[in-house]
Amino acid sequence: MKIRKILPVILVVCMLTGCGNALKDGTKQLEEGNYKKAAESFEEAVQKEEDTAEAYRGLGMALYEQEDYKGALEAFQNALDKGVKETPQLYNLMGISAMQTEDYAGASEYFETGLALADARASEETIDGGLLQEMRYNRIVCAEKSADWDTAKEKIAEYLETYPDDERAVKEAEFLKTR
Repeated sequence: MKIRKILPVILVVCMLTGCGNALKDGTKQLEEGNYKKAAESFEEAVQKEEDTAEAYRGLGMALYEQEDYKGALEAFQNALDKGVKETPQLYNLMGISAMQTEDYAGASEYFETGLALADARASEETIDGGLLQEMRYNRIVCAEKSADWDTAKEKIAEYLETYPDDERAVKEAEFLKTR
């Protein structure tokens, strides 16, 4: 998942909260695709204690884009610990980061949390359907990578009820029948 989908939200939050210069610089660098410089600016914002929750989230996003998934996961967790708003998008990034570090159990938990948040907020806000589909599919991948075939079969059946035309999932279901 690319950050560009959730960057406008961060920009609005930054404008509304009057973020400090380092946080603004990091957000600008992130928007421009200068992920290394963005990470440096967000780290500076953390050190200066400029809205540390948002700074950690920005740092996580910059590290994620640099494929430093362990660092991204740590930064996202720090953001949550500092009180950043929990969103399905954030939990999806955490789940993907955990998958990339081969922590499939942790990744599955992040996806479950993100999906639960989306369900809880369904009446309040519109959640990107592609994001939900991605998280649901990634739960299957996590179960497979953990060799938890029963869970994988259960999740693929649920998935195909919602997305019956997903050819990749249909092939995956056929594969899982052999397990």
